[in-house]
Amino acid sequence: MLIGICDDTKADAEKIRFALMDITDELEMVWFDTGEKLIESVKSGKFYSLVFQDIYLENESGMDIAQEVRRLSPETQVIFVTTSLDHAVDAFKVQAADYLVKPCEESDIVKAFARVNVKMNQQAPAPVIMNIGREIHVFHPDKVVKLESDRHYTIVCRSSGRTDRVHMNFADAAELFGNRFIEIRRGLLVNPGYIEKISGAAVILTDGSTYILPKAKKDSVIALYTEYITSLKG
Repeated sequence: MLIGICDDTKADAEKIRFALMDITDELEMVWFDTGEKLIESVKSGKFYSLVFQDIYLENESGMDIAQEVRRLSPETQVIFVTTSLDHAVDAFKVQAADYLVKPCEESDIVKAFARVNVKMNQQAPAPVIMNIGREIHVFHPDKVVKLESDRHYTIVCRSSGRTDRVHMNFADAAELFGNRFIEIRRGLLVNPGYIEKISGAAVILTDGSTYILPKAKKDSVIALYTEYITSLKG
């Protein structure tokens, strides 16, 4: 497992490394003293299963860095390690896996890692298989951002940026994905894992798209998304 530690204080980064180094031989940890270096590493193709991210960096916002890392690599988990609780609410808006306040004990670091490790090792949802004519389409729900209706077709948008236009009625396609997605409006299902935030009546996704909630759907969508966020924190 590749772990990124983004902290401009070497002593704090070393504390995380020392806390985790004896857990298993399968951990590889890389220290970044700037968020820019971390983001460049992700852009180069490195996949970090977990990033320990300081929020207060010199001339950088750790919150912005984490948001960009999650945009580039949605499956990467983020644990914030910082000096204040001021950003705890914002941290969970970017789906942070945990939030530690400095100075934290090594045991706190190990416990946070253990919680996230359990989550990462949970069985992934079964793939959705669409048999259409002579074609077989396989989709992994956790890598699908949204489904949109397009008359007799369904558009499936993946986290990789790939878009598939499948010759299947939207209602039938939606049924295959079950209740794991949230219906934002008629003909649009969104994976809650790719919701960046809900601001007023606007649902903003990690791919930059924004959708306005119909008045009749607003309360139910917010309730479902809150339930999803709560399940992550549990």
